[in-house]
Amino acid sequence: MQTVVQRPNDPYIYLYAMGEWYCYNPQEPPLGSGAMGDVYCGYRCKNGEMIAVKKVKDAFANNKMIRERARQEASLAFRHPNLVEMVGYCEYARESGPIFILSHYVQGEDIDKYVKRFAGSPNRVEKICSAICAVLDALDYVHSRGVIHRDIKPSNIMVENGSNVRLMDLGIARVNAAGKFSSTGFIGTPEYAAPEQMIPEQNGQTAPINATTDIYALGITFYELLTDRNPMSCDTETATLTKQMKEPLPGDAKIPCKLMQVIWKATEKEQSKRYQRALDFKNAILAALMPEPSLFERVSDWMQEHVLMVVFAAIALALLVFIILILLI
Repeated sequence: MQTVVQRPNDPYIYLYAMGEWYCYNPQEPPLGSGAMGDVYCGYRCKNGEMIAVKKVKDAFANNKMIRERARQEASLAFRHPNLVEMVGYCEYARESGPIFILSHYVQGEDIDKYVKRFAGSPNRVEKICSAICAVLDALDYVHSRGVIHRDIKPSNIMVENGSNVRLMDLGIARVNAAGKFSSTGFIGTPEYAAPEQMIPEQNGQTAPINATTDIYALGITFYELLTDRNPMSCDTETATLTKQMKEPLPGDAKIPCKLMQVIWKATEKEQSKRYQRALDFKNAILAALMPEPSLFERVSDWMQEHVLMVVFAAIALALLVFIILILLI
C-alpha cells in the first residue's frame, strides 16, 4: 500500500502510518520551521484529532543514514509524560524523496519563552529547576532504552499548557542532525553541543556519544534559562565550537552558588567528570535547592556519623569527672 497519497484538486496530503490515515495541508503556514524541516498541523482522518507532521527537507531526506535512523526512531513506542510520543513515519519511496515524521500534537510554548513569563517571580529559580528535572526524567527514560537525544536545547523543550514539560524532536535527533549543518562540517547546534560531538573521526573511530553528551547540552541549556544568555555563543561558528572545546562556563551572579557547582560538573569537558546518569544530575539539583542546615542539625548529623567517638568521649568525660570528685573528697 502506498503510504503517501495526494489526490487531484485536493490540497491535503494523506499519510498512512501504523494502520491509520492522517492528513495535512502543505499550503497552510507551518507551526514551526527549523534546519531539518517544517512542522505542520495535521489530523487523524477518522476523528479529526490534531497531530504534528514534520516534513524533512530533501537535502536531509535523501541521506541514507538519516532515512534509516528516522524510520527506526519513529517506530519506537515510547510512552512517558515528559516526552512527545511518536505516531509514525511515511515516505513516497523507500530510498529517496520526502520523509514525513508524525507525532502527537503538543499545545504549548518553548521553555525559554515560558521562563520569561515569570522573570520577576521570587521562585523563578525553583520553577526552572523543576522544568529541568522533568527533562532529566525524560532523558533517564530514553537513555535506559539505548537512545541518545544529541540535540538538547531550549527550542526542543516545550511546556504544555503552562505546566507539563515535554522533550521534543526525538525522532531525528539520534542521527546527530537535529540542528544545522554548519559551515565547518559539524552537525548539530554548536551553542549546546558537547566537545565529543566535534571530534573528527580518527582511524575509523569517533568519540563516544552517550548519556553524558545529553547531560552536557542540558547543563548549557540550564545555564541559559537561569541567566538569559548562552555562555558559549560567539560571533562566528568556529569561535563557538572552539569555546565549547576549551573554555569552561563562566560563573554568573544570577545562579545560586550551589547550583553553579552542579552546572559546572554537568558541563565538564571530560565525559568521565560529568554526571554519568540523568538521575545523578537531577538529584544534585534537588540537593542544591535544600536550605542550609541549622547549627543543631549539623551537630546532630556529625554525632550520628561519629557515634563511637561520641560514646567514648562521653565515657572519658564521665571518668574524668569521677576522678576529680574522688580527689576532692
